[in-house]
Order: sequence, then structure tokens, then C-alpha cells
Amino acid sequence: MRLAGLVALLAVAYFAAAKVSLLAAIPPGYATAIWPPSGIALAALLLAGNRLWPGVWLGSFAANLTIEGALLASAIIATGSSVQSFAVATMVRRSLGAPRNFARAREVLLFVGLVAAGATIAPTVALLPLAAIYPLPGAELAANWWTWWQGDSCGMLVFAPLVLSWTAPGIAWSPRKALEAAAFTVALLVACQLVFGADLGRTFVLMPFIVWAAFRFGQREVASASAVICALSLWYTLHADVGPFAGVPANQSLLLLVAFVATVAVTGLMLSAVLGQLAAARAELEGRVSRSEQNFRLIVDSVVDYAIVMLDARGRVASWNAGAQRIYGYAAGEIVGAPLAPQHELDVAARDGHFEEENWRMRKDGSAFWAYVVVTAVRDPGGELLGYAKVVRDLTERKRAEQALVGAKVAAEKANEAKSQFLANMSHELRTPLNSLLILAKLLADNAAGNLDAKQVRFAQTIYGSGNDLLALINDLLDLAKIESGAVTALQMGAVRFEEIRADLERTFRPAAQQKSLEFSIELAPGLPAAMRTDGTRLKQVLKNLIANALKFTQRGSVRLRVAPLEARSVAFAVTDTGIGIPREKQALVFEPFQQADGGTARQYGGTGLGLTISRELARLLGGELRLESEPGRGSTFTLTLPLADERASAAL
Repeated sequence: MRLAGLVALLAVAYFAAAKVSLLAAIPPGYATAIWPPSGIALAALLLAGNRLWPGVWLGSFAANLTIEGALLASAIIATGSSVQSFAVATMVRRSLGAPRNFARAREVLLFVGLVAAGATIAPTVALLPLAAIYPLPGAELAANWWTWWQGDSCGMLVFAPLVLSWTAPGIAWSPRKALEAAAFTVALLVACQLVFGADLGRTFVLMPFIVWAAFRFGQREVASASAVICALSLWYTLHADVGPFAGVPANQSLLLLVAFVATVAVTGLMLSAVLGQLAAARAELEGRVSRSEQNFRLIVDSVVDYAIVMLDARGRVASWNAGAQRIYGYAAGEIVGAPLAPQHELDVAARDGHFEEENWRMRKDGSAFWAYVVVTAVRDPGGELLGYAKVVRDLTERKRAEQALVGAKVAAEKANEAKSQFLANMSHELRTPLNSLLILAKLLADNAAGNLDAKQVRFAQTIYGSGNDLLALINDLLDLAKIESGAVTALQMGAVRFEEIRADLERTFRPAAQQKSLEFSIELAPGLPAAMRTDGTRLKQVLKNLIANALKFTQRGSVRLRVAPLEARSVAFAVTDTGIGIPREKQALVFEPFQQADGGTARQYGGTGLGLTISRELARLLGGELRLESEPGRGSTFTLTLPLADERASAAL
């Protein structure tokens, strides 16, 4: 029932619009520059759906039937009009929806193109059958087709947006806006009277009114103004025969009117769409700026570890965050508008761009805190000073921790120095009587007088060997004390032959390896030069310590030393064993003084845990490094890397 009512309403509206339009037709009453029913039909189908097409057919049929009374011709024309409305509405809906207001200029252009193309349907569908029934000359048929297309396209361009825009919400009508609209209407009517009625102006005089409506009102008012201008131009030109388009043949007058009407309608729609697009972009930008400011304010207020303060150009507080209140103790209401930064901070920031320092500052309660302060000058794109951004962090706890750390470091250094001094003194004091003991033990072991039996000689040799072990321990302690205290360690640089190193190490460790039934080898890799320049004594000390450790911690298998050249004129001494190995988490620990892989190692294998510490430091003094690779149960590899030619002169380093 509702559909039938809408169809009937559309038919009545179409019929009434057609009859009114024919009042402005070019005599004898058939051709008109604009056909409003086509625009009304298009708007109705866009708003209520294509199901209203019967209303278009009925309205068109009734209107044409009242002109000549020909049933067949009226039915053909009504069919063309309804098919055209249905097709154009379908194309517009698929491309733009129901455009109550055009949001972009592109939508206006697309709408104009669809209307221009779709307006060819009615004249084509209707005139071809009519031409077959009522033969017409080709020129007259083409002229009728052209006039029909002009009227339908202009009708859809002017009246479809007018109807659609009045179904959408418009601007807010305040009393002031209503007064402006009344003034606009009066001015527009006066201008139309002057241009078309009195023939006192050119048509471009009316364009500012389209601009006025677009800028001050909206698309609805632009469409209404365009409809008024078009209606008055038609009336004065075709019936009053006055105005800029009168005084020429009817066909030329019709063409001029069509061009004018189309220009006014499209210009108004384009301008309002562009302005609407700009307004939407501005609103979106303002919304983004507003959200950005809100987010920034939330971020600043949520930062409680930093005081973030904005100052004006004179250094007075403009904004105060929660962190500032926590650090300084002032609420925002107590401090905003008051100066916060000393003048010298502002002067430096204005001159250099920013000011930065750590110093003591005062809180509201009079207590002091150690602050890290940054003041940055804020300027506009033209370089004008707008104010300052001040960021303050309370570093009091860090300052106290640093002071405590410095005190602890000084105390530790003093304790370490005292320990090193004690070890050095004790080493010297122990070596004096020990050297005498070693001399006497050596004399007894040599048994030069031959008055000792074999057992007594062995006892003397044991005393002599144990004394040498003790002397080596004392020497290690003395070296470690020198290293830790920063005392000089003499290096005697010179040429050291690799064959000499191999022979010395073979003599020293071959018997011990044979005694433990271990395979022992020293390999000099091909490409190795005959000699290198370094401190031979210190190099042998490191290698002997590494090989001694390897033999001590290896129960079966082998101990091997491989000497090979490396890139960048370096040489690597790799001591590899098949011993107990060292867990990965303990590998850094074995280089620390008095440390071994675990406590049980020291008890089972002996040693003080000083050898690797001294070896690493000696490697550093020789310009190289000592690395470890190990796997528990499979053995270890200690690699000493040194430069082939250390050009340093013999010196205390």
C-alpha cells in the first residue's frame, strides 16, 4: 500500500513538473532548455529505490497524453523516460550511492558524466519508434533528439541535487544566519531582474551569488540558488523575450540557455563539494591536532619521574605536570605564572638553543635534591622565541649511590694496595732465608765430600726440590703483587728462536709426561718463521705454566703444543690436553687469582690458582691475549696469541 502511494505521489509530481516546465517551452510548446521532471524522477528513484519507476511512466504518459492525445506516442515516450530514470539511478547508486551531498569534486564530475551519458536513453528509445510511426526528415529528427537530451540532462543536473540536498540535514539556522539568507535572497532576485529582466548586466554578475551560497551556506542553498537563476533565465528569455539570451533564433537561444544552466549548476555543485571537502579535511586535521594535544598532555601528565615544565618567553611557568609536582612539591595552582628558571639558564638556552647541567636544587619544603636540568628554547618557524621547555630529573639517589661507590672504591684500592704491599714485603722476607736453605740443600745433594749415603742424598734432593717449589710460589706471589699494585714489570725484548723454545720445553716436560704415560708433542707449523721478537723469559713462563697445568690435569691421553702463524703478523701457541676440562660457566673464573674450576680441584691436584692469572696478565704485557676453549670430560685448549715482531725496546712497561 505504501509503495502504491509513493508511485502515485511520484506520478503526480512528475506530471505537475512537466506541465509547469511546458510553460517555459519554446513555441509551439514542446522544446524546453530544462526538463525538471527528469531530475525529480532521478532523485525519487535514488531515495526510495528503482521500484518507483512505474510512477515515472505514469507521470510521463499523462503529461504527454495531455499535449497531443496520442496514446501510442505517449506510451513510447513514457517508456523511454522510465527506462532512462531507472538506468541513471542504477549507475549513480552503484558509483556514488544516494548523493544527498557531494563530498568531493570527483563525485560531482562522476555524477555529471553519468547524467550526460544516461540522458541519451530517453530520446533514443522514444524517437526511434516514433520516427518509424511518424516519418521525419533526418535533420529534424536529430534536432529533436538534441533538444530532448539537453532538457533531460539539465533537468537532472539542476533538480536532482536540489531534491537530494533538501533531504539531508543542512546548516544550523541562527537568527543571524536567517537574516543573511533573507538578504541573499533579495539580492539574488534583484540581480536576476537586472540581468534578465532589465538587460542591464552580464550573466557573470550572478556567479558571485553562487560563491556566496557555497561559502556561507551549503550545497542545499547552492542548488536552490542555481534553480532560481535557471528558472528566471528561462522565463525572461523564452516568454518575456528580454535578457542576454533573447533576440537570437530559438535554437541558438535554447543552446545558450542550456550552456548557461549547465555552467551554473555544475559550478555550484563543484564549488560546494570542494568547500565541503576542505571543511572535512580541516575538521579532520583539527581533530587530529586536538587528539594529538590530548595524547601529549596525557603522556606528559603520566610521567612522574621527570618534571616537564613549559615556560613563557619571560621564564614564567605556563604548564606543570605531575612529575614536577612530585619533585618540587608545588601544586600547579601554586606555581603557574611564577618564574622557575634562573635568568642565566634562559640566556644560555636562548643563545645556544639549550642549557644543560647537574646541580643541587631546592624543593618547596626547603630540602635540596640533585637535579639533572635541560632547558630548551622553543621558537616558531620564523625564529621568534615562544618560550622554553624545561625537563628536570631528580638524581639524588643516584648521586648518593655514586658517592658511596666512590668511597667504597677508595677503601678497596687502599685495602688492595696494603695487601699487595704486604705480599711484596713477605715475598722478599721469605726469599732471603729460603735462598740460604736452597744453597745448603744443594751442597748436601751434590755430596762433594762423599760422606753421605744414598738415602741421605735423596733426602737432601727432596729438600732442594721442595725449596724450589716454595721459591716458585713466592715468585708468583711477588709477580701478582706487582701486577695488582701497578708496579713496573721489566720486559727484555729480543729475538727468540722457536727451535730453542721447543728444545727447552722438551727438556723440561718430557720426563714428567713419560712418568704419567702421556703422549707429549710440540709441533711447529709450516710457514712459521725461524724466530720472533718478544721477551723470551716471560713467553717461556707462560708456556711452562700452561703445559704444567695440562700435564697436571690430564690422567690419560696427550698434551700437545702447536705453534702456528696467524694473519696480521701474529703467532698462536695452542696448548691442548685431553684432561678433565672446564665447564663453560667456570671458564672465566679460572683466570681470577686463587681460583680453580672448583674447590675439589685444588684438593685433588694441588696448586694455588695463581698461574693462569699471572699468565693472562703477562700475555697482555707482551701485546697479546690468552683464550680458553674447553669441554668437561674432553679436555681444554689454551691459546696464547702474540705479535711476531714486537718493536718495543727493552723497557719497564
